[in-house]
Amino acid sequence: MVDKVEAKSNLKRYETEIEKYQSLSRGLMTRDEMVLIDKKITQLKEWSKNLKVQLNGT
Repeated sequence: MVDKVEAKSNLKRYETEIEKYQSLSRGLMTRDEMVLIDKKITQLKEWSKNLKVQLNGT
C-alpha cells in the first residue's frame, strides 16, 4: 500500500524535475548530455506514471 501523502509529494517533485530538464537549452549541450537528459526525463515520467497508477488504484 502506498502512503498517499508521500506519493503525492514524490509525484510533484518528479513533475518539477521533468519541467526543469525540459526547459534546458539543448543548444548548449553535447550529444551525450542530451542523451543523458532524455534518459532522465524518460525515467522520471515512468516513475510519475507508476505513482499515478498507484494513487488512482488505492
